[in-house]
Formats: sequence, structure tokens, C-alpha cells
Amino acid sequence: MLFCRLRLYTIALVTSALCAPSARAQDATVTRADLATRYRLMDRAYAVADSTGRLADSVRATANRLFDRSTLSFFGGRFAVTAAIMDSAITLVDPTYRFVRPALPATPIGGKPARVVREALLARLANLDTLGPLAQPIASAKARARLLVDTISPERSAEFLADRPALARAVSAEVAQLERGRDPYAEQVGDLWRVVRGAGGADIPVRVIVPPRARGAATAPRGVLIALHGAGGDENMFVSGYGQGVAARLARDAGLLLVSPFTNAMASDPAAQFDSLMAVLRREHRIDTTRVYVMGHSMGAGVAAQLAARRPRAITAVACLAGGAPVAVADAPPMLFLGAALDPIIPAARVRTAAAGTRTGRYEERANEGHTLMVRGAVLRAVPWLLEQTR
Repeated sequence: MLFCRLRLYTIALVTSALCAPSARAQDATVTRADLATRYRLMDRAYAVADSTGRLADSVRATANRLFDRSTLSFFGGRFAVTAAIMDSAITLVDPTYRFVRPALPATPIGGKPARVVREALLARLANLDTLGPLAQPIASAKARARLLVDTISPERSAEFLADRPALARAVSAEVAQLERGRDPYAEQVGDLWRVVRGAGGADIPVRVIVPPRARGAATAPRGVLIALHGAGGDENMFVSGYGQGVAARLARDAGLLLVSPFTNAMASDPAAQFDSLMAVLRREHRIDTTRVYVMGHSMGAGVAAQLAARRPRAITAVACLAGGAPVAVADAPPMLFLGAALDPIIPAARVRTAAAGTRTGRYEERANEGHTLMVRGAVLRAVPWLLEQTR
């Protein structure tokens, strides 16, 4: 779930290989939905045990070591083994645990097959000007409409996490707005999966959560928290995964937009993709440029460090969780590096070295935790720290 620059690109190549059909074929009975469900159950059991004081240090350490073994197994393409190790880790924390495969119902939408609803929406969108000022929101509406499938893929989280009837209603309303020449995403409040047209014309999947405005703050500009997931994850990790979406809750409480892009797409050219992402946000919302925060886990921490080096004046502060790299530029933003004492993937010593090589770097370590389960506690520490920083 990975940093110096060489390590970042090595893991990116491994992740691409794991997504290939030949790697997936060996464990075809274990799906991404199966592993995602296990992760979320582990994350919840761990959080409950931790918050109630039932997680002894010895159990915490053993659970973290087990779970990181499952992460390494995942990167090795051994998905059935990954599932078995995850089951052992969850049972250690919650002895009542039993895995039940999630149902992926392909029910009609409004009495019609999903494909019929999808094609009708796409036909309306095809009549719009895709090169004009609404090109970006039209691209998002098309991507959202394409999630309305008859058979939900257990390998694509955007499909198996979606509430399809609600999504169909929302996209229908968005298309109607576009037909009237309006951007339906401008100042839209709520939780949206969408795409951003990035540098080079690439569509970057992104999960965006826009909280309601506080009373009396109707025209106040909003701050932004960009959250970058680790390798093997996707744009849904910081909302539907890590810490049961604790980052989204903290961002909402602080009145921030939470923006979580697909890190693999950002990694191709982090600075250019960051610029594209911020340009879209500025068109759709009043953005407070003095409150732009970046947080990344593992591979995402490596990308966050690159952004700190290449766009230091555009970012208020950065938090690198279980990863990162030294940032040598003189005007680097404040940076918090959080390592995990038991991490076998990116050892704490490497994260500590990255902090030491950053003039504005600060290092803290999570005791008795490893690479993946450290994220909840690290987010709870990192977000308040980010909000305290100024430029």
C-alpha cells in the first residue's frame, strides 16, 4: 500500500504488474471487493479496540505485523494468501469476525436496465460542446454515467461502492444543468466521485467531498486538503478506507474541501497534475490559497514530497505518512513525517532520514504500528497539525 524517487517508481511498476490479467488470474476467486471489505472490517475492529482501550501493545504489534504481511503478499500477487492473512489479523482483534462476501446486486434503475439509463444520459451529453468552457464538467458527467452498469465489477471500487439509483438521479440532474449551459459541480455540496481532466488530457479519477458552509460563511473562501493514497489503493481510500474515512470527517469539521485523486495518475507528473487539479477547484469554488494542505500515505507520501519540492509556494503544509523523501528547496513548506516503528515496507529509519534532510521537516513515530494500520492514528495527528501551519 510506498520514499525516495527510485523506490516510488519501483513500486509503481509493481502495482501495474499486479493489475495485469496474468497476475490476477492466479487468484481469480479473490476479488478487489473481497480485499476491500476485509480491509474496512480490520480498520473498524482496530479502531474500536483502540478507542475503548482493549488493544494491548502486544496485540497491536502482532496485528500490525500480520497485516503488513498481507500487504507484502498483495504486492506479490498472492491474493488468496493475502485474504487468509487478513482474516487472521482481524480475528486477533475481533474474535467474533467471520468473512461474508459482499453482495453486488445488479438491480434495474427505475424499472430499466442500468445500461439503458446510462446510454440515454451519454446520448444527451454527446450533443453538448465538449471543447467549450463546460468541457471539464461534461467529462465528469460522462465518467459518472459510465458507472451505471448492468453487472457491477468486483475489481472496480467506484462501481461497487456506488449507490446506483442515487447516482442515476444525480447524473440526470447534472446533465440537465449542463444542457442549460451551467456547471453542475460549481459550489455543489456533498460527496462526489468524478474525474478531472489533467495535464496531457488524461482523466484523473478523484473523490471530492465538499462540506456545507458554516452559518455566516456563505461567501468565505474554502481551504483544501489533498489526500494521496498508497500503492494498490485508489481515489476512494481516504474516504471509504483509511480510518473509516476519518480524514473526510476532520476536513468537514474544519470546513475544508477533501480532494482525493488517483495517486498513480498524479505520479506521472505531480506538479502539472496538481496545477490542473487546482485550476478546476478554483473554477468551481472560492479557494483560500493560504490553506492548501497535502497529505499522503506511502506512495502518496512520495508524491506529496515531490509536490512540496516543485510547488512549495502553492502549498501551506505537507504531511507524509509512512513514506516521503527529503525536500531540499529553501522555501519548502512545513512538513510532518510520520513513521511506523514496525513498518517492513518503508522502515521508520527511512522516513526519519527524509525528515532530517528537509529544513522544515519534523519527525514523529507511531509505536507498535506498521505500514498500513498506522494511517488512522497518523491522520488524527496530521490533520490538526496541518491546520496549525501558516506560510
